[in-house]
Amino acid sequence: MAGTGSAAGALGLRAPEVPACATLRRPMAKDSRPDGRSRSRVWAVTAATLLGAALAEWARVPAGALLGGMLVSLVAALTLSVHVPVPRLPLLGAQAVLGAAICSSFKPSAWAALAENWPIALINVVGVVGIGLGVARVFSRWSGVDVRTATLGLMPGGASAMVALSEELGADARLVTLFQYLRLGVVILVAAAVGRWSGGGPDMPVATVAALPGAPSPLEAWGMTALVATVGCVLGTRLKLPAGAFLGPLVLGIPLTALGLPVGAWPPGVLLVSLWVLGSRVGSRFDETAVHELKRVALGALGAAVAMVASCLLLAWVWSTVGGVELLTTYFATSPGGADSVLAIALDTRASLSLVLAVQVGRLLLVFLVAPILLRRLVGRR
Repeated sequence: MAGTGSAAGALGLRAPEVPACATLRRPMAKDSRPDGRSRSRVWAVTAATLLGAALAEWARVPAGALLGGMLVSLVAALTLSVHVPVPRLPLLGAQAVLGAAICSSFKPSAWAALAENWPIALINVVGVVGIGLGVARVFSRWSGVDVRTATLGLMPGGASAMVALSEELGADARLVTLFQYLRLGVVILVAAAVGRWSGGGPDMPVATVAALPGAPSPLEAWGMTALVATVGCVLGTRLKLPAGAFLGPLVLGIPLTALGLPVGAWPPGVLLVSLWVLGSRVGSRFDETAVHELKRVALGALGAAVAMVASCLLLAWVWSTVGGVELLTTYFATSPGGADSVLAIALDTRASLSLVLAVQVGRLLLVFLVAPILLRRLVGRR
């Protein structure tokens, strides 16, 4: 992601002159250069996250590499203050790998199912955003946290973008980061539990050469997928799309799959490593000192995250009952972010990926479009 100034400039926002919460401006994780002992601890924790990812995959947990890496890195961050380093380029690459892999799940029948359900899917897109705004407002009044900080911290969609925008809007970037990744952690854990509870495997194999049309050779399929991932990632980030590194390959690759091109397959292990990168990144965003100092607010934010997940589950149940769509699909579709993590978990279940993707990406775009209007109003209420 570009710097905070470019993120806010893309949304037409103007930074306030005085930050709202100047006392909590320290970054969540220490950025100092590690000594030899610290480097050894980092390497040990990194190895532990890989082991956790492997064990979760062996136990057939949905998106086990993501969940295992996240849990181990979270424990290490909170108990040892050791964080797995995930530089920007590997993070963007992991998102692009996942976005390109999902392309292989789309067939002509998926578009027909989406066309039948688009009105109620649109209603649920708006409904999830509305739930996020409502929970943020209640949390702000109950905890005394500034309404801008609460809204940016609990808004379902684009955690990195929300954190970047917080600097420009006078919100507390540290709290926004804590709230965003608390919410994301709760969503991932609950989604993985739901996927495990549902049992069974996906109806369609994903990210394998055998699943692609035209019986391509492995090198041809891998090369086409890598090209789509690279070009889509570059375009998505330069156009400042929400979650551009993930969404760019999707937008580019899905039409190509409709034309019969082999997009979506990766060499063995590439997708698993990408999921591990994404999970380790989420867990490492937490900091023991920050959680200790902000304990009251953090517990309240955890409650708000749980309330959001529960409210979205109720919305999913209504959609399933009224629309006749399987509850597993509606749950993943309405789950409040992040899109890449939820879709990664949904890949290993029987959920209809077309509907899940439509609602998740639709919500990202809605948040991106309404953010300028909403955030200008919040800035005007200082």
